[in-house]
Amino acid sequence: MLRLAVGSAAGFACRGFGDADAGPDPTDHVNRLRAALEGAGGLGFVRRGQRVLLKVNTNSGDRFPYSTSPTTVHTVASALIAAGAEVTVGDRSFWGDDGTAGNLEANGIAAATREAKAKLVVFDDGIDWIEIDPKLVPHWRPPFRLPRIAVEADHVINLACLKTHFISGVTLGLKNLLGLVNAEDRKRPGNLRSHDVQLIHHQIADVQRAIMPRLTVIDGYRALIAGGPTRRDGSPQIAELRVVLAGKDRVALDIAAIALLQKHAPRSEAIHRTAPDKHPTIEAMRAGKLT
Repeated sequence: MLRLAVGSAAGFACRGFGDADAGPDPTDHVNRLRAALEGAGGLGFVRRGQRVLLKVNTNSGDRFPYSTSPTTVHTVASALIAAGAEVTVGDRSFWGDDGTAGNLEANGIAAATREAKAKLVVFDDGIDWIEIDPKLVPHWRPPFRLPRIAVEADHVINLACLKTHFISGVTLGLKNLLGLVNAEDRKRPGNLRSHDVQLIHHQIADVQRAIMPRLTVIDGYRALIAGGPTRRDGSPQIAELRVVLAGKDRVALDIAAIALLQKHAPRSEAIHRTAPDKHPTIEAMRAGKLT
């Protein structure tokens, strides 16, 4: 079994074997996801009639591991709906990409959502937004808006990927929540339009202050260990890790995921520049007293 030392990472589970020659097995993937969820305490915190938002990763139409696995979406959504919850799956792609709906179809998330009988939402102009107090997000130029459906949900569950990113080093659980931010606010000069490599980590932390997921899943059954976050951002390399991380401690999960990526990513990847617990996003979370 793969074991990761992540300090005080109470409440998270890791299931997996290292690299494997075999391709992904949907049954094995589901079993490992369920094992990780069970180790993290399960989904019993969701009550009948409660509203749950599943925040997926749909930065592009590229399929898993570039985007959240349809297997993971279907498994989690189906379990929640069986428990009587009202489940919405949602995201918005990169602020310069207006084709989120098409991306959701291309990467299989839309079909998985329909099959689970959940609701699919694009965080775009057709939904209601809530403006967040600038004091909560001091590293963003206001206004800073989040979807009402996310702010008012009884629970937000973060379904993230395990992948590298050419700007921030990684896209894991913490960075995945950037997809909640209104696209116009993201692309405003001084926010993500300029992709300030120092500021972005504090902006990620600000989002975590504005909205806190009840549970985070970082799905590394397949991992993008180089060239992320899309097929067009370098020379991508994918590894079959067969690992799923799940838990409530969002910082500990990212630290564990960084350590896992460092174990498999080429030395040329930016992920190797710091120790897992010293990654700039982790440091920004600590600076914001969000650990």
